[in-house]
Amino acid sequence: MNETPETADRARTQKGRERSTPLASLDEAFRRYRTPPANQVLIRRIVESTDVASLVGFDTYFRVNRRGGGPALEVHAGYTNGFRSESDVMRRAGETERWPSRRFQGAWGVTHPEAAPVVEKKPARRSPRQSAPRQSAPRPSARQAAPERPEAICPTCFMVLPATGICDTCDA
Repeated sequence: MNETPETADRARTQKGRERSTPLASLDEAFRRYRTPPANQVLIRRIVESTDVASLVGFDTYFRVNRRGGGPALEVHAGYTNGFRSESDVMRRAGETERWPSRRFQGAWGVTHPEAAPVVEKKPARRSPRQSAPRQSAPRPSARQAAPERPEAICPTCFMVLPATGICDTCDA
């Protein structure tokens, strides 16, 4: 399968236990995720043609949950996936770049017209006491590892000898 925005994004982010945040409106999602205006037009067209139950924000994307239990649409920076079929993409997004998604069997995704900036997590602030990284002395090992001995080789067939010292191949 060809490289899609989805596979590049998956390498950049890890799907772990992300904290979800309910979003009051699509405009709130656009502000929070800094969605470029060109992408807002496409995403708004998709959302308006979908029977939306709720909008839920995560660390790097937001989810459009459908009424009736269908698969949610996931709106990421640069793409949206979760369409049920290619015809579902055409009906909701119109004529735009589309591709088979790996999210679930039969899913499709679309590429947004403009690459959006990725919202990066801000590193946690350190307290003044912990401003410098701690230095620790290397711990002496209790026992030094013995140097590895070269394996014994059979002088007749040149195979590695087992621990018994008797060759299994030629009994030499």
